[in-house]
Amino acid sequence: MEDIDELIEDALLLVEQNFYFLHVGEFFAKLIKKEDFSHKVEDVVIKRDNLPSYKLHSRFVLEVLQDVLNKPSDEIGLFEYFVEFNAIRGICMATVEALRLEGNFRDYMFEILGEKRFEDFYDILCFIRNVLSHNIHSEIKLSFKDYDGTKRRIFRMRRNPQINFSFYYAQDFPISPYTLYGFDCFVDFEAMDENTRFLDVIDPWKLLMICELCFNLVQAYRIKNG
Repeated sequence: MEDIDELIEDALLLVEQNFYFLHVGEFFAKLIKKEDFSHKVEDVVIKRDNLPSYKLHSRFVLEVLQDVLNKPSDEIGLFEYFVEFNAIRGICMATVEALRLEGNFRDYMFEILGEKRFEDFYDILCFIRNVLSHNIHSEIKLSFKDYDGTKRRIFRMRRNPQINFSFYYAQDFPISPYTLYGFDCFVDFEAMDENTRFLDVIDPWKLLMICELCFNLVQAYRIKNG
C-alpha cells in the first residue's frame, strides 16, 4: 500500500508542478511579446553533479524569440504553443496515472463526480493524453490509435460514446464562491476519424478548464486529507 500511496503522491505532485509551469510559461510568453530580449541572450552551460557540462547555444534561443517578435501580439508563437500543450499533456497524463491506481484519490474522485461522470472524465483525460503524446501533425489531426482504445473501452462498459461532461464549481463544490464558473465538454467518439482535428473536438479554452479542474481536485483532495 505504501508503494501505491507514493506513486499517487508523485502523480499528484506532477499535476501541480505542470500547472505552475503553465502559469510561469504563459507569463514569459507574454513578456517576450512585449520586450525584445535578443540583446540579453547568451549560451547556457548546464552542470549537474560530477557529470560533464552541456552547452545550450544562444542561436536557438534567438530563433524562438524572433518567431515571437515576428508574429502579431494576439497570435500564438512557438514558445507559447509548446508551453501550453506540454503542460496540458503533463497534467492530463499525471491525472490519468493517479486515477489508474486503486487508492484514496480515485475514491475521492468517485465521491465528487459519481461513477458515470468519473468514467466520462477519465475517458476525456485519456483521449487528451493520447493525442498530445503521439501527435506529429501540425494541425493536430487525430490518428486511429488516439481514440480507438478509449472507444473500445466505452463499448465494453456499454456506455454512450457521446460524452457530455460538465463541471460547475458552485454545484459540484458547494463551498466555492464562484456561482457561474465552470464548463461543458462534449466529445463524440463515434464521430471521430483520421481527418478530425483535435482542437475541433476540444478547443483550447476547454483544455485549460480541464487542466484547472485537475489541479483544483488535487488541491481539494489534499485539504480533505490534511
